[in-house]
Amino acid sequence: MATVNSLMMKVIRTEPKRTAEEEPMPAPQRVTRAALTAAARTIAERDGIDAVTISAVAAAVGVRAPSLYKHVTHRHDLLRLIADDAARELGDDIAALAGSAADPATALTAIGHAFRAFSARSPRAASLLFSGAALSAEPASESMSALTATLLDAVRASTPGDPLPAARTLTAWAHGFCTMEQAGAFRLGGDVDEAFEFGLATLVAALTDLRAAPETPRRETVHDSGRLQAEAAGRRGNTRL
Repeated sequence: MATVNSLMMKVIRTEPKRTAEEEPMPAPQRVTRAALTAAARTIAERDGIDAVTISAVAAAVGVRAPSLYKHVTHRHDLLRLIADDAARELGDDIAALAGSAADPATALTAIGHAFRAFSARSPRAASLLFSGAALSAEPASESMSALTATLLDAVRASTPGDPLPAARTLTAWAHGFCTMEQAGAFRLGGDVDEAFEFGLATLVAALTDLRAAPETPRRETVHDSGRLQAEAAGRRGNTRL
């Protein structure tokens, strides 16, 4: 008659070994925001925005998809992480370049070059910076507010009065040009670098020339009234230009 010990040994010997896929994965609390952000950005730049999914990011950080829901509730939260990180990185770039500029024109030129350099190295992340309403991928207010403040500070020395119109103009042109460039939309030949420098120099000259031009008074509109109210509140609620 088999003893208890011999039966236990038989169970141990016959128990199948776990495969690599069946091995326990790290506990979800070990996954950090920085790790999720890095994984999401890597997937976005390598495979495209559509490839950023809960399951893909979970696999990249070494947890099962259900565990990731303890940190994010939807893939749009992952896109927010990317956009937030992009805003922080671009803001740092602009602050460093514009802060070391010797004059206003050089500072504005540095902003344009910062946009293009960032767009070249992280085109997918850059695409989320100023387009997110439909995707619910708006950058978190802290990072985007910091980027907005950096842009306004850099432009303020270059233009008279309110720097917001000039900052919007420069940002819209730089982001638009870089978006078209990364999409391969310039198909008529010619030198794209030359086109960028021409456009940037023309825009910078126009903005800096405003400093010497007398300010023309204009009648306040309903739009102006709303904007002035936002200024009075310190633009605390604004996260975009």
